[in-house]
Amino acid sequence: MTKQLSPQQQLSVSNQPVIDDLFDLTASRDLDVMLGKALRITTRILGAEAGSILFKAHPLRNIQSGAFRPEAIKHIEQWEKVIGQRLQQTNWNIPGSAPLPISIISLTNTKLVLINVPLLQDTKVVGSLSLVLSPGSQLGLSQHNLITRIAKGLGQIASLIADLELANRRLHEISVFYDVGQALVTTFDIGNLLLETMELATSLIDAGAASIMLIDEARKELVFKVSHGNRKNALRQHRIPMDEGIAGWVIRHGKPVIANDARADTRFSHRVDVRTGFLTQSIAAVPLEIKGRMIGVMEVLNKYSGSGFDQEDIKLMTFIAAQAAIAIENARLYDQLREERDSMIQVQENMRRELTETLQDGPAQFLSAINMGLDHLERLSTSANPEVMQNQIGALRNLVNQTTRSVHDMLFELHPVILQTEGLVAACEQYITQLRKTENFSVHFTSTEQPINYNAEVTAAIFAIAQEAITNIKRHANTKNMWLALEVNRNHFVVTIKDDGQGFDIRQINNLLKQKAAYGILNMRERAAAISADLQIESNPKASGQGTTVRLLVPWPPVNTSRTVE
Repeated sequence: MTKQLSPQQQLSVSNQPVIDDLFDLTASRDLDVMLGKALRITTRILGAEAGSILFKAHPLRNIQSGAFRPEAIKHIEQWEKVIGQRLQQTNWNIPGSAPLPISIISLTNTKLVLINVPLLQDTKVVGSLSLVLSPGSQLGLSQHNLITRIAKGLGQIASLIADLELANRRLHEISVFYDVGQALVTTFDIGNLLLETMELATSLIDAGAASIMLIDEARKELVFKVSHGNRKNALRQHRIPMDEGIAGWVIRHGKPVIANDARADTRFSHRVDVRTGFLTQSIAAVPLEIKGRMIGVMEVLNKYSGSGFDQEDIKLMTFIAAQAAIAIENARLYDQLREERDSMIQVQENMRRELTETLQDGPAQFLSAINMGLDHLERLSTSANPEVMQNQIGALRNLVNQTTRSVHDMLFELHPVILQTEGLVAACEQYITQLRKTENFSVHFTSTEQPINYNAEVTAAIFAIAQEAITNIKRHANTKNMWLALEVNRNHFVVTIKDDGQGFDIRQINNLLKQKAAYGILNMRERAAAISADLQIESNPKASGQGTTVRLLVPWPPVNTSRTVE
């Protein structure tokens, strides 16, 4: 036996001010608040014991009101499960000319009446409204029409508010992206910048923690560069193998990962949780790439909302990861430029010191001796005989010649004009000629007959490296012979500088290079790197008479970088 709505219920149905309350919901700006208020009004209007609204948003919203009996909630949850899956998988439309389908069932045992009606935005289904009416209730035509109006009105209002929420969220994200972009061009403090980026990521994605791990190629490990959340202190500079866990999977495959049940995922590693005491429940991870090169992974953990991470979160993380990768690369380039600047300053300082020492040991002493000789000559001029005077003048002339030769050698080493006018081979020949005049070891020189047509920058670097190597021989090798050879070997122009004197410990020199103490070799390596050449040094202090071999391999043939002006 069915039960008609009571007079009070009939009165509430016809109560126009109460119905108008539904349309006042448009003033709401919070979707959950609006849905909850609308559900309470609807259940009150229709005298329902309880009600539930399912709405397609990001994330999917499910609002309930009233006291549900177990047998009623079971049916409603089944309805909403099917409807929720269909909403997420397809676009569900009901033509405007078709009547709105309303499902009504009466439970056998309790006689409760369950109603389910789709919520519409125009013709698109965006959710459902489920109501539990008291036992024996029966819908008349007016109630049927009212539920239809409510379903259409709620669908429209909820869709408008959801769109507004989405627009506000996108506006906030754009503001965040702008702030991150501004930070990229205003700071090179990579630690603070990445920490702020992780704070933004956890806030926007509604996660409990976030981390950036960078690849250490030498050790094949991932290093926690920066972390935000409860485990940040425990993770500082923590390392894991590069092929381990979900982060390792992202590195190997270069693809994002969502694991909303992380501990059940076969890719998940428990190592970090064991060390930090952090309980990882869900993970989203994206690769960090710059110019197609993988440099690390960004992870966010433990989504607060029950729906877990989704593709919208991955899209947002991918953008943040791209910005973070740019920041890391910029900071690395900045540090590299700063190191190169400091190295150049130190090299210049060393050159200034060497020039000062050379001037003091050579031309300065000669000039002092000349000055003393002139004083002595002046004293002799009043009493000495012509022969003594001639001898003194001859001695002074020798000093002047030595000074001239010393200054000429210095000028050649600093800037050999012949290098620009006649090329590398001619400059080397002239340099060898000078060495044979001034040094007490034998100098041997061989050269290729092929023209060496590198541009001025490459030519100057090659000559400077050869000079530096020979200077090291003069100072430290105590050699009897020195060889300089220029040759073309397949795809390289090879410059070899060799001696048979005292060698040195390469490992010790490499340690000094880390401390920026072996500036001569450091300068040679930096010049070689600047022209994309390979510098090889072989030496053994224990092998008597084998000395040191410095070999410079420059790509061949030379690339013509000159420009023709028409």
